[in-house]
Amino acid sequence: MKILSTLLLVLAVIGLGSPASAEERGFGAAAGVFDGDFTFQLRKDFRLGGDISQITGQAGIWFPGKTTFRLDVDYHFSINSGKSRFYPLAGIDFSFNSDHAEFGINAGGGVNFMLTEKLHAFAEAKFTFGDWDGLGILGGINF
Repeated sequence: MKILSTLLLVLAVIGLGSPASAEERGFGAAAGVFDGDFTFQLRKDFRLGGDISQITGQAGIWFPGKTTFRLDVDYHFSINSGKSRFYPLAGIDFSFNSDHAEFGINAGGGVNFMLTEKLHAFAEAKFTFGDWDGLGILGGINF
């Protein structure tokens, strides 16, 4: 029950903390590793005025022996360079399984490879600081 109430609190904070003026962007999917264990995630982007600033919400599943779920909200600041967009990121992480739940802080960066105006591939590396800390490396596509 504690995990459910914590999850509902996190979702409420995310919902209330998202700016009303944010412009919805596409969805994405990624796969990779977190501390050497397979992870898969779905993503949703929200642009915060122009192409420079955005918030990315991610819901993922991770398999460190016991199936664990991750919810991340990261802020990206894009640096355009031709067909590539580099971005540093910072955000929060909430991870939980049937035994316990933990919060963490994300820091890292990535690059978007623009394939068309709306379709891009990306690679991202981020470190989560917290009780379930570790390095995540992902690759995926946004559409």
